[in-house]
Amino acid sequence: MYSQSQITETVERFRQSFWRKTHMDHPPVGVVCDGTLLPVNYMRSGFSGSELFPGDIHKNLFSTDYDYTSVHRGVFTDNWVPFNSAWRAVPWIEAICGCPVRYASGSLAPGHCVDSIDDLREYILPANKTWLKILERQTKELVASAPADCWISPSILRGPSDILAAMRGMTDFYMDLYDNIQVIDEMAGRINKLFINILDRHFSVVRPNLGGYGHIYGYWAPGKTITIQEDALGMCSPDVYRDVFMKYNADIVNHLGLYVLFHLHSTGYGHYRDVLEIPGLAGLEMTIEENGPPLHEMVPFLRETLERSRLILFVHHYFEDVPHVLKQIPHEGLFLIISDKFIKSENEFRAFKEKNW
Repeated sequence: MYSQSQITETVERFRQSFWRKTHMDHPPVGVVCDGTLLPVNYMRSGFSGSELFPGDIHKNLFSTDYDYTSVHRGVFTDNWVPFNSAWRAVPWIEAICGCPVRYASGSLAPGHCVDSIDDLREYILPANKTWLKILERQTKELVASAPADCWISPSILRGPSDILAAMRGMTDFYMDLYDNIQVIDEMAGRINKLFINILDRHFSVVRPNLGGYGHIYGYWAPGKTITIQEDALGMCSPDVYRDVFMKYNADIVNHLGLYVLFHLHSTGYGHYRDVLEIPGLAGLEMTIEENGPPLHEMVPFLRETLERSRLILFVHHYFEDVPHVLKQIPHEGLFLIISDKFIKSENEFRAFKEKNW
């Protein structure tokens, strides 16, 4: 997909501009293929059932990230780091925790599997070890067949609040936070231990490429990396994050090292200052949504984050605000991701860089 010289330049740009926060002519800029945001699009053939089972997962069912991107992207001179991961359409930790994987046209989603909060007390994890074996098998297969310019990333692995929201159903999860937050806290800790175990299994198989690791957000890191998320907490008071879930995120950072980031949506990021207080956290990833505030209104947040840490800014909406925003924020420690619905060709990418740098 990329030449060796280009990949080497991209790795060095991440090393210097993003990780070391050294001034360069421009920060790393990646153009993401919009179709990869719904990896159920990778499915090569129709699926007739309403639930996906571990036995349904085979090589001919879906394309890999690398193969899909190679065919569908139109920009190849950017700083997007090619990757493969276990099929991201599968909600892996949710399935390992016992959630059925529901299928409908165009989507795969976890169904709830715990009817009451009392049932959480004695719930056994992992509840479905077969899904764990399938995840490991896929990872090993991707490692064995990886192209030279491809990194093997952890798949989408959601945090304890998201897993609990899937297991209980979103409405019941929010009620549980008020009815018996102690049980939620205890179960979150058990889920987090499973999360760390899954990461350890991944990195026991995956080795560095060009001195580091890649991730599904298209970045390179000098050490083991993951971008963790707690999307369900976007609807909650920051106190819930600080009092219950923050310590489990901190455990992941402490366990994995200095290259862990945290994913947020512009529709709900009131707890970001607490996230930034996690010791050793590498930075934030912010996905700009259509129904969140316009990008130009987020300049104070963007500036504060970059002054304190690092930021992956994923512009999925409000692309028209980008030139104004880039003039208002530091570029050291920034990785800018732009959907290819805004930049479709090499000429458009070249024009974007010339306009902004």
